[in-house]
Amino acid sequence: MEFLSLLVPLLVIAALLLIAWRSRRRAAESDARMRRDITVGTHVMTTSGLYGTVVAMNSDDTVILAVAPGVEVRWAFAALRDATALPPRYRRAATAETASSGTATRPDRPARTT
Repeated sequence: MEFLSLLVPLLVIAALLLIAWRSRRRAAESDARMRRDITVGTHVMTTSGLYGTVVAMNSDDTVILAVAPGVEVRWAFAALRDATALPPRYRRAATAETASSGTATRPDRPARTT
């Protein structure tokens, strides 16, 4: 009976370690897939909600995003999300941006003219 009382906690610890290992492996596979899918020309959204197009990928794990005509900003690769993998309500903004001639528009407001 004493053997059983030691076996149960060991099995619980082993199960928790297995779950943690699988979670880390899935996260690593997801990151590798994203790095493979995001290339120059890919429309992306940053984690803060800025939409842009990748125009350059640097060796220091950063990318250059074109966010408007003549405006390029540098972002860490970890801050990017592929715009095509976003839920439909967020993809509308990305497609509205790319459909216009380089100017971002909001679907709920008409474009400004000057």
